[in-house]
Amino acid sequence: MIPDVLIVDDEREIVSVLTTALRKKGVSVGGFTDPELALEQLKTGSVQLVVTDIKMPRMDGLEFLRRIKTICPQCEVIVMTAYAKVDSVRTALKSGALDYLRKPFSIKGELMPLIRTVLSTPRADEEPERGTRDFTSRVDDEGDPLAGIVGRGAAMQPLLDKLPRVARSDAPVMLRGPSGVGKEVIANALHRLSARRKGPLVKVNCAAIPESLLESTLFGYVKGAFTGAIRDHVGFFQAADGGTLFLDEIGEVSRAFQPKLLQALQSSEFHRVGDAVSPVKVDCRYIAATNRNLEEAMAEGTFREDLYYRLNVIPLSVPPLIERHDDLPDLIGHFLRQFGQGRAKHFSPQALEALTGYEWPGNVREFANAIQQAIVLGEGEQIETTDLPVAVQDAYAASQGSLSGSPQGSASLQSMEVRCLQQALNRAGGNRTAAADFLGLTRRAFCYRIKKYGLDGEEPDRSQVRVAGPPPVSTPTRPG
Repeated sequence: MIPDVLIVDDEREIVSVLTTALRKKGVSVGGFTDPELALEQLKTGSVQLVVTDIKMPRMDGLEFLRRIKTICPQCEVIVMTAYAKVDSVRTALKSGALDYLRKPFSIKGELMPLIRTVLSTPRADEEPERGTRDFTSRVDDEGDPLAGIVGRGAAMQPLLDKLPRVARSDAPVMLRGPSGVGKEVIANALHRLSARRKGPLVKVNCAAIPESLLESTLFGYVKGAFTGAIRDHVGFFQAADGGTLFLDEIGEVSRAFQPKLLQALQSSEFHRVGDAVSPVKVDCRYIAATNRNLEEAMAEGTFREDLYYRLNVIPLSVPPLIERHDDLPDLIGHFLRQFGQGRAKHFSPQALEALTGYEWPGNVREFANAIQQAIVLGEGEQIETTDLPVAVQDAYAASQGSLSGSPQGSASLQSMEVRCLQQALNRAGGNRTAAADFLGLTRRAFCYRIKKYGLDGEEPDRSQVRVAGPPPVSTPTRPG
């Protein structure tokens, strides 16, 4: 059988694990440790996706990517990397890679959704009957559509309250918020709450697609439209028919392409590249997202007003992590479970203070990376401040230095920890074991700290704490 997916990595064990797991999930897959042999397989013209390491001794992953696109331009490529160097990943995406995965990754949660998205986009000459395609991002009717959203604190609640009402409509949605806040997670929830949840949720990172390929990627192309177009190809708009199209990083679309995009959004009709005669009509809901200030972009003339108003029918703002201190216990527990791989880990009191005191400019994404790093670098069961990223360590050290000898500063630092402990207790309904788990602490360490601060009803230890309770919720205090 000729495979649909190729796994290419110089480490034989990785190839074996991935191919075995994917075959169990019904994927037709082949594995190679030699990129040259994989290129020979690509010449059959049937491979739809290559998942490849970016750092290989026999052939550099970027060179391999370029050769894949030369032999089989319509074949999608996902690169794997254990290093996640920004320059390498950016070069790979600009060279035509669909996405990247940082090792270690979840086969079920990260790789399979990407594979299903690629394989569920049918070729024009073999498209099955509508309704028979297996797209990613579906959920059972009884599934929790908000399951992917971690933390339901005060800052998130206004957004969460709106989602069911917004999902009932087909009106375009614009998700706003800084990078890393989880706009894609909100898009997932909107789709799962909607009447279109049985259909596809197709995600497009507009910033990751070279401008020269944007039209053919979004709208598709016909055989012979350009050199290398050996068969008709369905674009993302058509793949989203009957479901939802998520246009991430919409602010990065070039001014030159914006009129064509606007026309497609207004009429839900477009022409594939190379076919000016037969328009394609689709029925899908549009969700866009950006971290840019589009109002400034309009004033500068880099973003069209008519496109802005077409997409900004229902604006939703996703709050940054600095406004979500209520959610930190849930996020800590979630990422400890996600990255812990069954290993018991908990944070030292100092590491916990460092986590809760840092401002997280990279938001939830940076927070998740920090906990993953700490788990990997931590040698024992307890994660120390030295296991955290350097930026977090530096901010913590600076706060400690600025607060030394200052009763008010000490109160601020201690009150932050008190708030975190109380929030964990509230989330766990008073169950100390569950609350300790939220924070990655042992029950013994958790009970010691609530006794220290008098949260168990006893008088607090005045030799160690200067405050008897947290500050008002509306005015949280952050060290530094």
